[in-house]
Amino acid sequence: QFLLGESDLGQNRADASQRALAELNPLVVVEAHTGELSEAFLASFQVVVLTESPLEEQLCVGDFCHARGICFIVADTKGLAGQLFCDFGERFVVDDQAEGDPVCVAVQHISQSNPGVVTCMGPEDSHGRFFHDGDLVTFSGVQGMTELNGQEPIPVQVLDSFRLEIGDTSSFAPYRCGGLVLQVKQPQEHSHEPLRQALEEPKIWTTSPEELPRSRSLHAAFQALHAFRREQGRLPRPRVLVSPYPSPAWPCRPLPACWRLPSPFCLQADAEQVLELARSLGAQPGPLDEDVIRAFASASAGDLCPVAAVVGALAAQEALK
Repeated sequence: QFLLGESDLGQNRADASQRALAELNPLVVVEAHTGELSEAFLASFQVVVLTESPLEEQLCVGDFCHARGICFIVADTKGLAGQLFCDFGERFVVDDQAEGDPVCVAVQHISQSNPGVVTCMGPEDSHGRFFHDGDLVTFSGVQGMTELNGQEPIPVQVLDSFRLEIGDTSSFAPYRCGGLVLQVKQPQEHSHEPLRQALEEPKIWTTSPEELPRSRSLHAAFQALHAFRREQGRLPRPRVLVSPYPSPAWPCRPLPACWRLPSPFCLQADAEQVLELARSLGAQPGPLDEDVIRAFASASAGDLCPVAAVVGALAAQEALK
């Protein structure tokens, strides 16, 4: 907890956090709500963010928000793993997909053909593309082929790093020199699935195929952890080597009486139960990485500030959208 100290022990976390949050920016009104998350309360927001919430509550709140067009975010961390889900509704408009300035490059040549080919200027060692297939562009300052100046945005087909195909230019005047080609950014509409559907039909994207089993396993592990907590009323115990009989030869701290066994042991039963719950989900298209799930379960009771900072920052960025 970044906002709390020892003096806050025994206090309601929302009330204690509210005081610290309010001091960060006096221009932002921060209020604490300690009652239930009723539909009337949730309906007053544009964005709802849940954290440390049981799956049943996530599904209930997620269904409510999706039906009413309220943006819904779930952010959580368990040990070294983090979880972030966003549902911005069925018609969420993104004004700037790339979040950057429009591309503007100088024209070197435009062919008089069908389709016309535009050659752009750029550094010889450039390995990236200025544009992408389907981008819309406009022209200005073109001499000779002046018909292009001031036209409505034209879709392009990328041939290579410096050449674009545009529409028919065979009837235009020959290109002489000059001109700029400017990317025109168009709003894009995206449709988001509710949490309930996303859990049943997950779309997992990874940077390489080798990472896919691990990502699928973590997806199943989070759901299995919810089931474990629902059954046991707690998170899995950490997997640590302990002894009920401390001695110079075994200087480990003893366990609480309710945990003690007659010999040294590793607390693996909880992790194995989480693994069995993950297997029972049966929705994964491939085999689970059992070691990943065991490690996840064994560390899930830990709260690590660096992990919380990363996931919290990502959630805040999504909320700002």
